[in-house]
Amino acid sequence: MVTPTSIQKLRDSLVLQESMSEAISIVSQSIASREITILQLVENLQPELLHQQAAYRCRAVSTIASILEQLAPDLKEINEKEIDLITEFFCSKLKDHHSILPAALHGLHVLSSTNRLSPGLARSISQAIFQDVHCQSQLQHDRRAIYKTIKNLLALHIRELQILGQDFVFGLIQAADQERDPRNLLILFSIFPVVAGYFRLEPFTEEFFEVFSCYFPIDFTPPANDPYGVTKDQLCEGLRQCLASSAHFAEYCMPLLQEKLESDLVSAKVEALKTLELCCLSYHPTQLEKWIDTFWKCIRREVLINVNTEELEHASLDALAALSRAFAANEEFKNPAFTKLLKEILSECQGHLCEPERRLMTPSSYVLLAICSGNAPACALIVSQVIPLLMDQYRIRSQSAPRQFILNCLNKLVQAGLYGFTEIDVAQSGICPLIPTLLELYLEVLKEDDALLCGLSLQGLGHFVGIGLNHQDLEKVNQSLLGLLQQPLTTGHTIEEIGRFFYKCAEQNESWFVEQVLVKLLDMAVSDKANVIFLLLRNLPPLPRIRAQVLSQLLARLEQSGPELRLEMLKTLAYFAQHDEVQMFHQLHSWALKTLKEGDPPTSLEATCGVLRKLASSLSSEDATQFIDEQIGRYIDQHLASSAWVVPIMEATLGSLDATPVGQNLEKLIKTLEPLTICHPNADVRISACRLVAALINKVPEGHELESILDSLRTKWQDPSADRNKTVCLFVWITKALLMRSYSKLDQSIQELVEFLNDPTHGYLVAEGFKTILGETEGCLNFDSHANIRLMYRQRFFQEVVPRLLKLYRESPSCNKSACFAAIANQLAFIPEGVLVAHITTLIPLLIQCLNIEQPDQLIISTITAFMGLMSDNVNAIEEYISSLVPRLLTLAKDGLTMDVRRLALRCLSELRKAQTVVLLPLRSEVILRLIPCLDDKKRLVRREAAVARQKWAMLGQAGCD
Repeated sequence: MVTPTSIQKLRDSLVLQESMSEAISIVSQSIASREITILQLVENLQPELLHQQAAYRCRAVSTIASILEQLAPDLKEINEKEIDLITEFFCSKLKDHHSILPAALHGLHVLSSTNRLSPGLARSISQAIFQDVHCQSQLQHDRRAIYKTIKNLLALHIRELQILGQDFVFGLIQAADQERDPRNLLILFSIFPVVAGYFRLEPFTEEFFEVFSCYFPIDFTPPANDPYGVTKDQLCEGLRQCLASSAHFAEYCMPLLQEKLESDLVSAKVEALKTLELCCLSYHPTQLEKWIDTFWKCIRREVLINVNTEELEHASLDALAALSRAFAANEEFKNPAFTKLLKEILSECQGHLCEPERRLMTPSSYVLLAICSGNAPACALIVSQVIPLLMDQYRIRSQSAPRQFILNCLNKLVQAGLYGFTEIDVAQSGICPLIPTLLELYLEVLKEDDALLCGLSLQGLGHFVGIGLNHQDLEKVNQSLLGLLQQPLTTGHTIEEIGRFFYKCAEQNESWFVEQVLVKLLDMAVSDKANVIFLLLRNLPPLPRIRAQVLSQLLARLEQSGPELRLEMLKTLAYFAQHDEVQMFHQLHSWALKTLKEGDPPTSLEATCGVLRKLASSLSSEDATQFIDEQIGRYIDQHLASSAWVVPIMEATLGSLDATPVGQNLEKLIKTLEPLTICHPNADVRISACRLVAALINKVPEGHELESILDSLRTKWQDPSADRNKTVCLFVWITKALLMRSYSKLDQSIQELVEFLNDPTHGYLVAEGFKTILGETEGCLNFDSHANIRLMYRQRFFQEVVPRLLKLYRESPSCNKSACFAAIANQLAFIPEGVLVAHITTLIPLLIQCLNIEQPDQLIISTITAFMGLMSDNVNAIEEYISSLVPRLLTLAKDGLTMDVRRLALRCLSELRKAQTVVLLPLRSEVILRLIPCLDDKKRLVRREAAVARQKWAMLGQAGCD
């Protein structure tokens, strides 16, 4: 028979002991394309497979396993008969020389991952491994292959393996015994629960339990930079699942947990308690009853006697809750052991609850709450006995502190008594007969002057909403709360709790809340407590009827309200405004225009624009187009003529719509806005006009219309007679609008921007504009306002402009160097680290030159901030420049003109400690010496930063310091 070319190349590589990867890949592709079969491969490799030297046989078997791995996991290129034969082949190789075992195990692991094994093969693989391989004599990698093979077989062929019964259990015990590698243990811990759940363990139950229980509790600390990522928590969780996987383990597990609970190690106690919590889910109550008293004594010691860590206390209470839950069924609740224990706990904790001055009151309440959780009969018993006791204790105490403790415990028990119950079955909770007296107590507390007690009372009342209060009770409570709101001494904490109560009421019964509470709140909104009422309104759920009522009432009252009240109303309108509020948008827009007729800008203009912006951005494109058609002419011919303060309203509406004016409307609007962008005396109007023009330009499609608008605007900012300060603002905003949309002719604007930096008077102003160009904008030119924004526009701008700035700096001796420095520094906060690193070698020397006392303070602050940002992410990148950077920072720390400069310089010196010690040590003495004058700075904040920086540098290189 002629040997296929691909197999011949493979054999040649085997004989010459060359790299096999390429030949293996070719053969795998040939099998996948059905040019050859796996049996042909085995037949052609017979000389190597039967070679006298084990090394040749090993390489041949390993090669076949690697080819199978490339065809896995489906092995669809191999028919079932071939799978049967290749499986038998690998099983037989387990009996060959020990050096061939790893390759055979590799092949069996690959085969175990397919669900195409014929009946009987899974049993054959497991039997061959258990009989022919002494697992613990193998290397970690090979043991791992065995465990993963068993795990795969259990996942895909468990019914077949169940036929082996005790033989499989015994084989697994032998294979897993004394395993120590954490990676392998993770696999075993996932296997053991499956075997415990699906196999009969007798007569090997105890031996099987000992295989994994010997690791309890896990004592493992992963090595530093562990490449495998195995954690102690993973191992602990896996082992817990093993111990709790079968009720057959109870007789062995309970003594083990009890032994660890008596340990002095906190970690062992915590692990035992967490395991007990899990075991309570799978062990039968009859298996727990003889241990319940022992476990309670251990838990009592940790919660009520010892002062322990929070983790141990939580684990103890969780374990107690799990024990209680195990006896939650009616027949189990009557278990004598549990009944006796419950009476004992209740008796002891009641005694502690009568002593709120002592520390045991709070932990005792935690114990009772743990028992209540998940055990309804126990909860009903505890609630019926403890709540009356706490109410009596509250009334006989007069001091605030004990009353706070008592109310806190009372609230938690009320919540526990109501948890999981509804209005229909609340009678089963045991709290139903206590509701009238509880309600009476809570309402009494609301009359107290103590804000903390009032807050706790409101928390307690909140638990009853929707469960224990009828309409009459609710009416009584709400009358008390509305009266409380009108009192001048009501604090913010109490108001927050009232808001939470109203929120629950509104969610539970919206109609009742609107009719009985919301109407009264809106009436109170015109009183001297208006701020409080509006705060409450803004914390209500925005449900349909509540929204409709609030919006209609507030819109109707806007015109009659004073300036302060208008602000609160507008904030509330913004909270309730949602999508498609077309009518509200038009109504608010009309009202906003009316308020401008007086001439001066109203104090509520900013808030009004905020609501209009939110509403405008939510309009559909059809409604937006209709609004533009209706209003654009009025804006131009009427409103702008009456008041320039219409511009912010135009920006909020036109700049946020999902549509733009077109044709003559757009041209006329731009022409009207042009003089306002440069000539208007008020800066707010000018900037708003610039932003609106930029927002419009950003959305206009490229073409003749856009070019015509840009040409007209260009004549404005290039006009030598115009005020340069104002034209720069217009130019910066137009550049931002074009940059965000990736305008095809943006290169011209970027070059013009760089040339503007040369202006000796206004260059620094242009440099500050770089922040505007790259920064986020709240009003317009953002995603919410439907701006045209392309991804990564900031990175593209940075990579375009930085080379030009560097060229300008190097080639033009007369350039405005401060402006160049500032333009670079102002971009760094907006650029990702990956982009910065590419330019870091050219930028850092320039930035260091910015740290000169003669430079403007804002430039120095921007530069130091940029350095600190680099240090937080990539300190290694600036280590070679530290010797130049430190002296300049020291000079600024001592002689900086402003406090902010001196503070930032000192903070940057502190941050430099993140660099390698070997780089910093040569500078240590100089820094310590030159920081001494800073300790006497006239500003306290500077002195504090100096002390911190000097201490860090003084500790440099000392033992125990990084």
